[in-house]
Amino acid sequence: MNKEVLYIDNEDDITDVINKVKQAKEKIVALVPPKNIGVLRSAVNLRLLARVAEQADKRVVLISNNSALKTMAATARIPVAKTLQSKPEIPEIDALEVDGEDVIDGEKLPVEAFMKKNPSEEDEILDDIDIDDNKSFSKKAPNTGKKKGKAGKKVPNFPDFRKKMFLIGGGSLILIGFLVWAIWFVPAATIIINAQTTVANVRSKVDLTTDEKLAKPEDGVLLSKAESIKKESEVSFDATGEKQVGEKAKGLITLSQNTEQAGVPIKSGTGFSSGDCTFITISSVVIPGGDDFSGGQARVPGTIEVSVQALDVGEQCNLSARTYLSPIGIVTARGGVMSGGSKKTIKVVTEQDVQTAKQKMADQKDENVKSELVSKFGDSYKIIDDSYSVNYAEASVSPKVGEEAGNGKASIKSDTTYTLMAINKKQLTSFLESEIKGQSDKLKEQKVYQNGVDSAAFSDFASGDGATSLVVTASGKTGPNIDEQKIKDQSKKKRYGEVQSQIKSIDGVKDVDVKFSIFWVRTVPDNDNKIKIEFTVDE
Repeated sequence: MNKEVLYIDNEDDITDVINKVKQAKEKIVALVPPKNIGVLRSAVNLRLLARVAEQADKRVVLISNNSALKTMAATARIPVAKTLQSKPEIPEIDALEVDGEDVIDGEKLPVEAFMKKNPSEEDEILDDIDIDDNKSFSKKAPNTGKKKGKAGKKVPNFPDFRKKMFLIGGGSLILIGFLVWAIWFVPAATIIINAQTTVANVRSKVDLTTDEKLAKPEDGVLLSKAESIKKESEVSFDATGEKQVGEKAKGLITLSQNTEQAGVPIKSGTGFSSGDCTFITISSVVIPGGDDFSGGQARVPGTIEVSVQALDVGEQCNLSARTYLSPIGIVTARGGVMSGGSKKTIKVVTEQDVQTAKQKMADQKDENVKSELVSKFGDSYKIIDDSYSVNYAEASVSPKVGEEAGNGKASIKSDTTYTLMAINKKQLTSFLESEIKGQSDKLKEQKVYQNGVDSAAFSDFASGDGATSLVVTASGKTGPNIDEQKIKDQSKKKRYGEVQSQIKSIDGVKDVDVKFSIFWVRTVPDNDNKIKIEFTVDE
């Protein structure tokens, strides 16, 4: 029969061993205790183990050669084997041989000797222990009324110990990290100075260049940039022209003459008429001369057939056989049946139609294209709205002028180029500050708090002959020239009120505010990188 081998660790208590026995898959469970037999050194634990094995329908075998363990196993009726391959058996307790001198007279024993519990009472104590509920299982020996001797050492629970150490260590690291962050990284201050300012207006003409080498803001030559987008534009329109088209009636005419012996020539395109229809000869022919002349006229006239077609299209010239009026007096024309003539009215494109469509194309405004162009510049350029232009390439019309328009519809296509220009903001800023300070000697000593670049307006944009210019209008603000580094040095390690009163004493300062990075910071840090100076002006 198969058996399952379970090894008992020094850290295992009786609850762990009982659980292992219960969870064993085989009916025979071999328990291998540690060298010092661990938890199995208690006879009560061995009896509990035997009771659990019996209830779980399992046979427990101890693998040990320890004599003390064998004795306790014999009491608990648990088989013992020296090795896993040895045959297990319940150890026998050797009977003690005593001589007469070793016999104790019961009548001479003290009363306390009879108060000890017998084995049946110990079984009752075991019955009182709940071995099925592992969580509530008491590792203490049952209270038998006797006082315990010196308590055994409790085996520490290392997983719980490691967990507690991890939590304590992690919490300590978090606390240390927080303190480092709060003391060295968080403290910062922003000093906001509201200065008394005066308005300085600028209106000046500037030239634009796309060559960075030629740009000189101090001389009024600013760097600009142009962006373009090319798209195909198409406009559909109605053809308004009309045209008669169809087939011309065709047939044969027999020409004859009886006055000329040499024959009569008839050129191609000679017309013969009948009513409103005129038929022209398709080729040149010669009417042969007549025969048997008498009195200046031939008794046998000369005749010839010639192919003709109507001058105009239409079924009105589908005629029956008849005589036609000849432009040559000596020639008689007799025509056969004329047929094949047809006519219909079609729509054709006119020159006026094309001009109207071009104007319609020019009137189209694609605002999305302008937005695309603006996005190409980014934040480093200021847009010149008046520079927006739309150029059309040579238009292609289908169908062409004079041709039939199917369903009366036609279209015109053209490649359209959209262009937009912008000025470099950095150069515009330099130009405006230079213009503001150049207005007077007094302004040269002051600080420009607002150069007006964000609200600057452009007008009189002109571009042609390789030159581009415009007029810039802006409004800036100047005020006292305050040394930022000096403000930082004077404010370090000082509180709100000290900083405020100190800076307010500077001529031209209207108001001062100090904002700290977080609520527990009360003084300005002793670090230039942690101090920010901001200037504000009244709008």
